[in-house]
Amino acid sequence: MLSRFNKVILASAFAAGFIGCASTPPNVVSIPTTANPTTEIARTEEMLNDARAKQMNVLSPDNFKDAEKTLNKAKEYQAKKKPTEKILEQVAYSRAWLQQGENKSDISKKSLGEITDARTGAIKANAPQMYPKEWKKLESKLQNITKDVENGSLTAADKKGADLVASYRTIERDSVAKQYLGRAKMTIDEAEKDKAVEKAPKSLALAQAKYNQSLNFIGQDPRNTAAIAKISEDANREAEHLAEVMSKVNAGNSEALVLQNERQQKMITSLHKETKAQARELTAAEKQLEAAKQQEAELARQQALADTADKLRKELRPNEAEVFTQDGKVMVRLKGLNFASGKANLTPKNKALLQKVETALNDVPTAKIEVQGHTDSTGATEANMRISEARAKTVQKQLIANGASSSQVDAVGLGEERPISNNNTAAGRAQNRRIDLVIEPKIQE
Repeated sequence: MLSRFNKVILASAFAAGFIGCASTPPNVVSIPTTANPTTEIARTEEMLNDARAKQMNVLSPDNFKDAEKTLNKAKEYQAKKKPTEKILEQVAYSRAWLQQGENKSDISKKSLGEITDARTGAIKANAPQMYPKEWKKLESKLQNITKDVENGSLTAADKKGADLVASYRTIERDSVAKQYLGRAKMTIDEAEKDKAVEKAPKSLALAQAKYNQSLNFIGQDPRNTAAIAKISEDANREAEHLAEVMSKVNAGNSEALVLQNERQQKMITSLHKETKAQARELTAAEKQLEAAKQQEAELARQQALADTADKLRKELRPNEAEVFTQDGKVMVRLKGLNFASGKANLTPKNKALLQKVETALNDVPTAKIEVQGHTDSTGATEANMRISEARAKTVQKQLIANGASSSQVDAVGLGEERPISNNNTAAGRAQNRRIDLVIEPKIQE
């Protein structure tokens, strides 16, 4: 622990300045009897607290104890209304012991510098609270060494110092690990007791790998708390994931199914952030799986909408129909099918277009088709409602005649309720006299 040169220097310092513990301290500086005892006691109390903060109670324990003892005696004298000079004498003794302790602490710091650094690191890592029994043993060993150093002997520091440094370093690392990885370790241990090696080997291995990675990092650099906090997040997250997988496996699922479901859920939740937030809040395994199924169904529905719209766009020209998705349905606006004002009959051109539409619909899985009839605002509202319904039914019949299933095709008249253009112009009114096909795609199992 100590080089020969340091031993000589420190031994010389002790030989020159060492005076054994006695009832009267060396180098006492008297306090004028005109001083206020209460003020001087309070000031010395502050000096004592400052010395404790600088670890004098560890680096020079005997002098620190004597300083405490004489200050307490001064307080006792004051309580018993002893003469002022007696009170101030004990206060002066306390300060002298503190000065003596400060000198010895400086020497101890030189000989015990590495120990002091290791101990300080352990304290910052909350080792006294994390491992109180182990800490008490280390403090006892340190006190024995510092007493020897205080009394001029460097043998203990030389022989036992390295082991004590190693012990403080170890308890520092263990405390940091417990603080940052305690929850992860407990979760992994519980999973192992629940036979995770058989039930969820992949999840267990990943959690253990992240935990060991964090543990190794702490072992190499226990004071890099910023980096430790970041890397420990991964370990704790994987441990939590292991617990979730085990919960689902214990509910009757295989790990493979649970992990597959999680991959699907990630894909789905990228499209549905709100659903992801809700799914994350679910705690019961059954609810989580049900939420994932609902998300899968929603994704399949969205895909069916997109596929249906794409296929219809390829079959129908832009001047024949406008195809888009709206409110979870595929909307086919038959731009090429126009009615004269007040009429509901189909022209040969209209019939040809509907035949083409039916042919296109044969290529897409369809659960339901709603034929919506619309009019312009010319004429009475009730009359417009009737003519729009008549037009819708005319198209419905034509689609069925072309091969559509009668159970799949409905017709509804909406009158002038939903214009898509300006009714103040002839062109706008012509556009409003239209037929929309609202298609509900069939989801493939």
